[in-house]
Amino acid sequence: MKKTMLALLIVLLLVPTGLFAGIFNLSLGVTAQYKNPLPLDEGIEEGFFEGMAELDNWAFGGDIRMRLLFVELDVAALYSKLDNGHLISGLVTAGVSFDLFGFLRLGLGMGPRIGVSIDDDGETTILGPDGGVIDENTEFGEAFMKALMTYRLTADFKLGSFLVGLNYTVDSDGFTFDNLDVDKLVPNFKQGAVGVSFLYSFF
Repeated sequence: MKKTMLALLIVLLLVPTGLFAGIFNLSLGVTAQYKNPLPLDEGIEEGFFEGMAELDNWAFGGDIRMRLLFVELDVAALYSKLDNGHLISGLVTAGVSFDLFGFLRLGLGMGPRIGVSIDDDGETTILGPDGGVIDENTEFGEAFMKALMTYRLTADFKLGSFLVGLNYTVDSDGFTFDNLDVDKLVPNFKQGAVGVSFLYSFF
């Protein structure tokens, strides 16, 4: 009788856990992005792959993905060394992701991308995605409104609880929260960048 009750209790606990895992997913990990652009509209430039062997050509950081059903929120932050300081950039995207064939997850999201440079003297400057100064006196909230909307495409292989894959990040042609011109939502493929990610899924 006790064994039957114990087995029934285990089943009752596993059922909602399995349902929850299918509805909600949290993945944490690391990501790296190749600094040299990959312009899909023009083809790969000569020497593109050779440059991947140089660590200085990469930016490294963290990747957090939260998924509810097929809706996904992605937060990626990257650090890279500048000639006279440091650069920290962040991208927050909201979009969708789908599991295919049981081993592949494809996702597409859009959101603002912004960077903060810190020179060797400690002076901080908020930068736009194209590297231009938004305004050295601009507060972060206002700079966020002026940041270009950016697309991020992810393709990950599911290896048990791990996600290993590629991502492609490309800015829009000028769409911001301050400038809601839908004609500027077109991706600017001349500035696209490829990256890799390695994440662990807790659910």
